[in-house]
Amino acid sequence: MRRIVIVLSLALPLAAIDLAWKAIATTPDWAYHPRSLGWLTLSFALFLATLGVARVPSAIAPIAAGVMAGGVLGNALSAVGNDLRVPDPIITYTRNTVIAFNPADVFTTIGTLALTAILAVALIRNRHILPTRQQAAERWSRALGRRP
Repeated sequence: MRRIVIVLSLALPLAAIDLAWKAIATTPDWAYHPRSLGWLTLSFALFLATLGVARVPSAIAPIAAGVMAGGVLGNALSAVGNDLRVPDPIITYTRNTVIAFNPADVFTTIGTLALTAILAVALIRNRHILPTRQQAAERWSRALGRRP
């Protein structure tokens, strides 16, 4: 439970920062990105999945999960409040490219990259408890109702 509190104690303020930024900043009409109900559903499912990641035996996994969850929640709530359109008020220009994004995009990206690295390390450190290929194949066969 303590690890879930860590995830939420990061996710909720980061989502609030994102929503506040989007409320204060001016976003041109072209920088609102439309989303679907499927995207919204998957976003909320991903947010809930980050709570499960808190169980990973790593001291920093809940922190990375909280950062990612904050970004996912910020964009999902933005879509809910803007007719399934997510505002991207931060706009950068290069020679031939315009990039529009928001704080939630940054949080999601940083959290995802950190979480990927943390989960890779946790899997390598705990590989002794992972099933062998044969054990995994047998479990899948049983789960699918097939004989090994």
